[in-house]
Amino acid sequence: MERIFANLYRCSAPNRRGTSHTYLLVRKEGNLLIGHQTAPQPEDFDEIEKLGGIHSQWICHHHDTIRNGVHEALHARFGCELHHHRIERKGVRPKTKCPAVQFGDEGFQLGDDFEAFYFPSCTVGQSIYRWRCRGKYYLFTSHAIYLRDDKWEIQFRSQAEPDQQRRFAKLPKLQLDYVFPGYTALEEEAFYRFSDTTRKAFARALRASVKKAA
Repeated sequence: MERIFANLYRCSAPNRRGTSHTYLLVRKEGNLLIGHQTAPQPEDFDEIEKLGGIHSQWICHHHDTIRNGVHEALHARFGCELHHHRIERKGVRPKTKCPAVQFGDEGFQLGDDFEAFYFPSCTVGQSIYRWRCRGKYYLFTSHAIYLRDDKWEIQFRSQAEPDQQRRFAKLPKLQLDYVFPGYTALEEEAFYRFSDTTRKAFARALRASVKKAA
C-alpha cells in the first residue's frame, strides 16, 4: 500500500485497462475505502488496522466490484459495509454478498467532508465521490473522467428529470484540487492536480457534457 498524501493511501495492480487503483481515505470520523477492482493485500490489512481500520467501503459502479470474497473479508475484519447507488445492485450482488448500503439520485453525504454525486456514465447508476481533507478537495471518478493530451474526456449520459438536471448543473461549480481515476493506462499519470488553466477547462468540459446530455 502506497502513501500518496498524509491521509491518502493507494493499492494498485495490473488490470486489463493498464492499472487499477483502490484508495484508503484516513479520516477522524472513520476511514473509507474506494475500490476499483484492486484488493488490499493480506499484509495491508495490519497496516490498515494501525491506521484506524475501515469504516465503510465504496464503489462508483458495479464494474468496480472486487470479486473473490474481498468485500466480505474486509467486512469480516473491519465491519465495513459496501456503499453504492441502488441502480447498481443488480450488477453488484452476483459479485459480492457483502452487506450493502444503497443511496439514490440525490447522492449521499457522510459527515461534512465526504459526498457522493450521482453521475451516470458507462452505467446508469454510476456515482463519483468528493472528499475534503486539510483544505483540499479530491474527486474519485472510476473511469468517467480523464485528462489526456491536456484535454478533459468526460463520460456522462443522462435523461434525468428536471430536479436531477439541476443537481448536475451544480457539478461544474464544485471546488476541486485533484482528480483520482480508478483506472489508468501504463503511460498515464495516476492522478491530476488542477492548475488554474485545467480547472477552468474542466468546468467548461463538464458544463458541455451536462448540457449535451440534458
